[in-house]
Amino acid sequence: MLCLMAAYLLHGGTRLFLADVGELKEEMGYGFALAAYMVSGALLPELLRILFFQKGRLRRSNIWSFATTAPLWGAMGMTVDFFYRCQNAWFGTGNEWTVIVTKVLVDQFIYSPFFANPLVTGYLTSRDAGFTRESVASLFRWSFVTRKMLPVQIAGWCVWMPGVCFVYFMPPLLQLPVAVLIQCFWVLLLTTINEKTRIQTSSPRVPEQMPL
Repeated sequence: MLCLMAAYLLHGGTRLFLADVGELKEEMGYGFALAAYMVSGALLPELLRILFFQKGRLRRSNIWSFATTAPLWGAMGMTVDFFYRCQNAWFGTGNEWTVIVTKVLVDQFIYSPFFANPLVTGYLTSRDAGFTRESVASLFRWSFVTRKMLPVQIAGWCVWMPGVCFVYFMPPLLQLPVAVLIQCFWVLLLTTINEKTRIQTSSPRVPEQMPL
């Protein structure tokens, strides 16, 4: 993100390229957010699983995972786009530090913990359990907040707190494209951690007294 910011400020070609991306986003409207988030949130993780964790073999589970996560991330992309538009209407489109700090606080301490995180974590938790009645009921228990939502929120703050500072520094038309880049990194990070955790938990138990 720092390299991209430096290129945007110092390199004319980068500014022209991002301007073209901004024009494409303006022409497509919410369709840009829908497509970009479906690619970064649903398609990219499955490609990562196939290439690095499944030795290039496509499985039926990859199709199921994409089919059940693509609508979620597409909807979240349009929601994020709408939220950025609201932020710009509420607090202005400048990149003064007071404007950026205000937008970051609203983003990370209101929108994220009370809307985005509960929605995404709750949906994926229920999806992984097969959308059963019990899995839906578990979303309203305190254990879901402490064991699922809180760890994701803390990890999200580590990635998105500095990320949205850069997002809100950019002009309005470039805020969502920059957020998509951060979303790619965030999803790849979560996918790698989840896959390694799944492999470790499915492997035989290591005796506690085994020497290191």
